[in-house]
Amino acid sequence: MQRFLAFLTFVLLSLPCVPRDGSAFVREGGGGVFAYWPNAETEINYRLGCPTNGALAFWGPCWDDAAKDAALQWQIPTTQFRFTTRLPSVPADPCDTDGLQTLAFRSSLCGMSFGSAIAVTFFLFNSATGAFIEADTLFDANRSWSAYPGPLQPDSSGTIVNDFHRVAIHELGHILGLDHPDDFGQFVQSIMNNSVSDIDTLQADDIVGVSTIYPGTSPTLRGLLENPKPGSFASGIGTISGWVCSAIRVDLQVDGSSAVQAPYGILRGDTQPECGDANNGFVYQVNWNDLGPGQHTVVALADGVEIGRATVTVATFGVPFVSGASGTYTIPFNGRSVTIRWEESLQNFVITGVQ
Repeated sequence: MQRFLAFLTFVLLSLPCVPRDGSAFVREGGGGVFAYWPNAETEINYRLGCPTNGALAFWGPCWDDAAKDAALQWQIPTTQFRFTTRLPSVPADPCDTDGLQTLAFRSSLCGMSFGSAIAVTFFLFNSATGAFIEADTLFDANRSWSAYPGPLQPDSSGTIVNDFHRVAIHELGHILGLDHPDDFGQFVQSIMNNSVSDIDTLQADDIVGVSTIYPGTSPTLRGLLENPKPGSFASGIGTISGWVCSAIRVDLQVDGSSAVQAPYGILRGDTQPECGDANNGFVYQVNWNDLGPGQHTVVALADGVEIGRATVTVATFGVPFVSGASGTYTIPFNGRSVTIRWEESLQNFVITGVQ
């Protein structure tokens, strides 16, 4: 086994890289052996927490959310590699060998100084086969961090503000097996270059790199949108829910609108036989009245891949929220007398008695 450090060094001025003939991505490894994950996936233990001065304006609200989005950038159609999320995350020491891939802020580099590096990835792999055993990333907690897209931004003193999101993409690239092209005489546009630059997304060289290490198409996602059912009716306040075996995030779209992220990782014991674990549920509360009456299409996406859709017919009283109404009624149903009552908090009727 061999253990290595992969440093991301920050410089105040980083000139654009000019591609030249013969340039290419570089792989992690040592002794002529390249490091990789044999199953084309690895689980990340996110232990980054949240900013102390308010939610992140982009990819937030927490550092964990920004890191998960960074991981999602590496999951592209030309590769079968997948980052998955440990749910729930567990306390871990990234400086120990514990079999966990942990991302965390630390004030020191396992007792050493970060020096000019703003983040460091340690990795351990089998020197005979190249199989990764563990990889951990430390972000320098002594530095000021933000998260923003686009060119690097200076603060009022002219000092570049560290963008966590692009640094996380870079470090996760190390975890999947890519090294710094510019450290090996390559001149390419790449988020994997050693120095932070205005590049904040995967470049062609990065995509070729991960696709070469883990060729093929993304694996089929196992999941299901359970509520609403196709062709069903909805009213009042309800939920959009379902499950997916393994994903970084679950997003929901209604009528092609911008996707919203659904809470994911809820315990669902009934998914254990299919998934091998139980923390696979997602649930999102929705006020159907906000959508207006008529048909609406709900789409569930796991890591950007559709896992289900349903067209539902919504009935409303014409307002987003009915206030001050009340009523109790007894109706025949299934050979019984059922009493229902209007429940304002649910914007719907509930059963209060069955005879």
